[in-house]
Amino acid sequence: MKKFIKSCYFLIMMLFIYVPIATMIFLSFNSGKNVDDFTGFSFRWYKYLIEYSPFIKSLTVSLFVAMISTVISIIIGVMACYGLSRIKRKVANRWVRVANIPLVNADVITAVSLMIIFVLAGIKFGIVTLIAAHISFNVPYVIVTVLPFMNRIDKNVIDASNDLGGNQRQTFFKVILPILLPSIITATAICFAMSFDDFIISYFTGGDQTNVSTFIYTAKKITPYINAFGTILVITIVLIVLIWNAVQITSQSIKENKLKLKNGTYKLKELSNIKKQIKYYEKCVETNSEICTSLNPFLWIKYKFLQLQYKTLSNKTLNAKISRLEWKKELLVEKINDDSRTLAILSKLENKKTVLKTKNESKKIPNLDVILLSLDKKISKYQEKVELINQRKLETENKIKELENDIKILKEDLSNEKNPNDKTINWYNTKILSISEEVNILKEGKNKYKLKQTIDKLNQLKSQQEEKMLKKYDELQVWKRKVKRVVPFSNVNGTIVNESKISKYEKLITSSQMKLDNLLFRISKKKDKLFPVVNTETVVSKNNVWIKRNWKKIVMSTSVLAAFSLLTTAYALNNVYDLIIGNWGSYIAPNVIENFEKQEGVKLNYQQFDSNESLYNKTYTFNYDVMVPSEYMIKKLAEEDKLQKLNYNCIKKINKPDLTKPIYDDEDGTFKGYKPVDKGVCQYESIENKDYTDDKGKKSYDMDPTLVNILDKTKIGDDNESILDYSINWFWGDVSMAFNIGSDEEVPNENLIKFLDEKGLFNKNKSDNRFKWNIDNSKLSWNILWEAADRGFDLKLNEDPKNVFMYAFEKLYGTVDLNGKFKDAEGNLKGLTSSEKQERIDTAAIEVEKLLAHNNVGLYGDQIMDRVHAKEYDIAVLYNGDLLWATAPDYTSEDDENDESLSEEEAGSEEESTEEKNDWVYTTLKSTPHLEHNEDGTAFTEGTNVWSDSLVLSNTNRNLELTYKFINYMYDYEIQRLQVEEATATSIIKDLNEEISNPDGDYGAPWDKWYNPSSNPEDQPFGFDKNWDNYLVDKFNQIISTKH
Repeated sequence: MKKFIKSCYFLIMMLFIYVPIATMIFLSFNSGKNVDDFTGFSFRWYKYLIEYSPFIKSLTVSLFVAMISTVISIIIGVMACYGLSRIKRKVANRWVRVANIPLVNADVITAVSLMIIFVLAGIKFGIVTLIAAHISFNVPYVIVTVLPFMNRIDKNVIDASNDLGGNQRQTFFKVILPILLPSIITATAICFAMSFDDFIISYFTGGDQTNVSTFIYTAKKITPYINAFGTILVITIVLIVLIWNAVQITSQSIKENKLKLKNGTYKLKELSNIKKQIKYYEKCVETNSEICTSLNPFLWIKYKFLQLQYKTLSNKTLNAKISRLEWKKELLVEKINDDSRTLAILSKLENKKTVLKTKNESKKIPNLDVILLSLDKKISKYQEKVELINQRKLETENKIKELENDIKILKEDLSNEKNPNDKTINWYNTKILSISEEVNILKEGKNKYKLKQTIDKLNQLKSQQEEKMLKKYDELQVWKRKVKRVVPFSNVNGTIVNESKISKYEKLITSSQMKLDNLLFRISKKKDKLFPVVNTETVVSKNNVWIKRNWKKIVMSTSVLAAFSLLTTAYALNNVYDLIIGNWGSYIAPNVIENFEKQEGVKLNYQQFDSNESLYNKTYTFNYDVMVPSEYMIKKLAEEDKLQKLNYNCIKKINKPDLTKPIYDDEDGTFKGYKPVDKGVCQYESIENKDYTDDKGKKSYDMDPTLVNILDKTKIGDDNESILDYSINWFWGDVSMAFNIGSDEEVPNENLIKFLDEKGLFNKNKSDNRFKWNIDNSKLSWNILWEAADRGFDLKLNEDPKNVFMYAFEKLYGTVDLNGKFKDAEGNLKGLTSSEKQERIDTAAIEVEKLLAHNNVGLYGDQIMDRVHAKEYDIAVLYNGDLLWATAPDYTSEDDENDESLSEEEAGSEEESTEEKNDWVYTTLKSTPHLEHNEDGTAFTEGTNVWSDSLVLSNTNRNLELTYKFINYMYDYEIQRLQVEEATATSIIKDLNEEISNPDGDYGAPWDKWYNPSSNPEDQPFGFDKNWDNYLVDKFNQIISTKH
């Protein structure tokens, strides 16, 4: 198994790299909107990608920034390498270490450092800061890639250029730069890829510029158009690599052909084949015979089989065996020589000692005692070895005597046998022969005997191979003569019987000779063109020579300049903006922005952010005109005087509610909404004079009253203003529980159903026959999460800290509002003190920690939709819009819905079968807890968080007139419908919400059940408390840091 893994290591690594890429390419043709569930083949997402203008703009930014930063980085890096190569090596190494800091430093540290520098320098974040940041991390890559090539340049080459009169500029551009060109190309590819792919540094320093990586990261939902983009990118890279390799191969082939022309080996094989043919034809004419191939298939099979055998024998190498025998031979020789070498060394040492003593008698030798002592040690060492050798010799001699004695005894025993039979005689003879051989081995020496055997075996091996080859070759030649027979043109008497044969071969000789002459002429012509003989007649003008020599550089430079110009133009056209909009990812339908731009003749810069906090931080580095934050962030921005109030006189499509004039039903007195505030005159004539009547005959629409009540709970500052004065809702929804009661209608989740039934949560008096179960909200509590976690159910929870703490706040106190008024035991309204607020957060933190301590409880961001879609959960807590997105049925093709060729009956059956296949309707239950508590004199009703993201205007808005045009465009009834279908979130328009949630309408289940958020009066918006929000988030971070 280990051997298999080692042999397949490269294959495993390639699969690890390329299988995900292949999967991405496959899923890019998915007709459904889930990134990991293939529902049918379609080019839907490629069309979506082309039409999605915000993404195309981000792609333009990525390409432009990558190109500019790469060019500047190459120039700076190459100049740096040139300078480093001209200073002392130690100093250069120190500078290289400094330059390499960005490579080993964490990207986030580099990004934050650059951001701080730009802020302190007062530089507005945008394209300049983004390019500067990319240059800062690209230059080290250039230095690391180019400097080793620079250091390997032979200084003699530079000296030769100087000796020939070249100045520094000429030496650099004509000598150094061509040598560095391969490394510069490599560095260019690295820099471009790193810049195009960068996310972290771009995220911190991009300002109003969003590249592809940032755009994808900030997208709320990852849809398959990302796979389509990845596929296009992979195909582009593959094409570039193939084209580059083709150019390199072609260039190398041209160089080799030039060298062959110079050496006279160009087309040598073709020339040789033609000459061989001519020689064969001449031989046929000379001998009046030809070689005819046999048509017998059995002969050919035998011949080819022998060819294969001979080729196998030729390729069969005995090198391994021969090498082992040669190695064994050398070891034996070394052992044999070692004994004789020991005796010789001992003899030399003894002679040297004797000579020293003799010389000392005639002339005193200094340090003689030390020298003699050293010699004695060596002599003693070799004497021990000699004694071992002598001992082995003595043992060998004794062994020989014993064996000879054994032979003598065996012979005597044989002679004493009376009438021995043949078997007995053979036994004695075999025994005597065996012992005699052993005696001969001992007399000759074991090592010498083994050496002799090894040499014999080696010679035998070589001779056997040669003999086999020769035998097989002779056999092959015999069969070759059978397959390719020599057939004469004449009969036995020598009379020519087929003159046409000779004529045929003479013609073949003539045609082959012409072919050979033509080929030689072409070769000669090509050689004269590439290596002309310079004389006065062939000299051409210098201008023509320069053009011919540099035409490739001219074409390449022109192409690069044209690409640069086109990309710069595209960037400029897409980055001269009339309005900058900051919004959440996946919060706008395709073509909506593009259509508005065409309609008004303007350009919008549509930026995406992934959190309210990142939006807030970006307001310090550049200015948005329009933003879509959540309600608690609107409160924070408004209190910091970063927003301006909306002028509802210019918002013609949406009516501002008059909160002092509620509307009630005349029959049952139920709340219906609010009367709208009378609209005044807008100061912009283009808005005031436009007719906003739509296809429904309505000019404006009322806000959803449930939303109005929720938004009115968020007050701005001490003036008690509502965020309705500063914002108009973009989307809203609630935090809901989803119960997975079965993988489909036929396979129920028995354990969860039993658990819910034990809790008495099923509503027995259900009115909707489409659902087998209904959850009674009035009996449901957030405490069920803790109980389900203890029972081992799989829980998937939204990871937002405010949501996670909401579960505990609602079950303990029935509210998440720390600044609200509460009734004490005596019924008096009062607020919470600071210590009481901290106590509530600490108590809730303990409950949250208990919940998250279970291994079966997981926190998820947008990935929770994938888990819900795959039904990998028992209970999930997520936004109602995310639940609609995750459980939306994926049709195999969008064309199926609009196929006009279907009859009404077929269309009806299609719709019915689709509804039957939509198992989500039957196996997923949505609910929000509304349990009433009345314990220890404290009465409250649990609710949930109702979120809302709303459009606001920055106090630095540059174009208010265009802003209000954009608002009126976005809140058109049909545009809002597109928005809802794109984001699966709830609209601000009351009429649209009623249409979508109508059970008998076009949307049907589950939209009619899950689309509208909870309308419980106890539900609350996300709160903002500047004093305690950070404390709550810190508590949350401490809890999740200990979760395994």
